[in-house]
Amino acid sequence: MHELVSRIKEPELCYVFARNARRNGHPELAIQAYRHAVDLRAQQHTVSCRAEAAALRAIYAYEEALSYSRGKRTRATGTWQLVNRHGLLSAVRKRSRNGDEVQPVLAELGMQDYSFSAVAAAFPEAFKAEAA
Repeated sequence: MHELVSRIKEPELCYVFARNARRNGHPELAIQAYRHAVDLRAQQHTVSCRAEAAALRAIYAYEEALSYSRGKRTRATGTWQLVNRHGLLSAVRKRSRNGDEVQPVLAELGMQDYSFSAVAAAFPEAFKAEAA
């Protein structure tokens, strides 16, 4: 990660940086800023294991992909409702079964490793325990 991006401590400032970087002809810095924003947003939550941290990153990456493709900030309301009803890992497991319709956008943003299916594949034991 570029030093300028790593210095940013607020997700909102990452979005400003990304917009300016894209406008000034540095799309690689913009992609790093989007990824850093997702990481910062996920770090604001308290989690009990690495699987939950990865699940939070996946949800925020999903929101980022929706926002990027639609051109305005978009919240993953349905996913957050699933989290509130069934828990974090259950929600991501249910989303990963449906497939990632935003997979091309995640790849464009350099966040394909933050997709729901990638998180479920990275932590199979946590998702099997959640299903039981």
